[in-house]
Amino acid sequence: MTALSPGLDRVLQRLSVEQGLAAEEAGLDAVCQGESQFELLAWQPLDRALVMPRRHERTEGFPEARQVLRERGWPILFRATGGTPVPQCPEVVNVTLVLRCRVGSSAAHLEWGYHRLGDPWCEWLAALGVTDADLGSAPGAYCDGRFNVRIGGRKLVGTAQRWRRVRGCRDMALLVHGAMQVGGDPAGLVDIVNAFQETIDDPQRFLPESHVALTQALPGLDLETTLPDLLRRLVDWEEMP
Repeated sequence: MTALSPGLDRVLQRLSVEQGLAAEEAGLDAVCQGESQFELLAWQPLDRALVMPRRHERTEGFPEARQVLRERGWPILFRATGGTPVPQCPEVVNVTLVLRCRVGSSAAHLEWGYHRLGDPWCEWLAALGVTDADLGSAPGAYCDGRFNVRIGGRKLVGTAQRWRRVRGCRDMALLVHGAMQVGGDPAGLVDIVNAFQETIDDPQRFLPESHVALTQALPGLDLETTLPDLLRRLVDWEEMP
């Protein structure tokens, strides 16, 4: 994971899900060790996996669920952030921002971290012509939270964050992550999450209509051309007074 620099030719990396998760951890470690102040990574999976917090491994039906999903071509991998299972596949683009924050500053707050990622994302969508992008909950969506990036109330980007102490001082490292479905039908990804829920005997089910893919809102969008603008906005974003 490396900081974005102006003129970078290949801003979107193609990685396996395992490699992408490892790259995110490496960026967080770099900031925690004092080796970097700011890291930005955009990656798109080459393969697919259902990614979830490790606490799910303790669920009674987990071994059966792992086998069922493996047979469907969806191995299970683990992440360090919370929430519910999230599909990672070539239809998803991930953007991870890591930055060093001083304790006591406005940056050292949970909501600030989500706005630090989500506000530039909404501004990017508005620049592409989306008039109803905002941050909020999307009832019925998997891994729902108060700071999804939404289009028309439907979840486009799921967000999560982690905080860790920077070595040798009181500063904190913030990792904030967004996973955006860029193509395909959200129903297919919802079906995989619901298959896991069913196998572990969890009654909660998620709804396709609570999600939206970027190409549904912006048909014909060339992501390779437009993604650098999102990353520039994340680099340049300044908090409004």
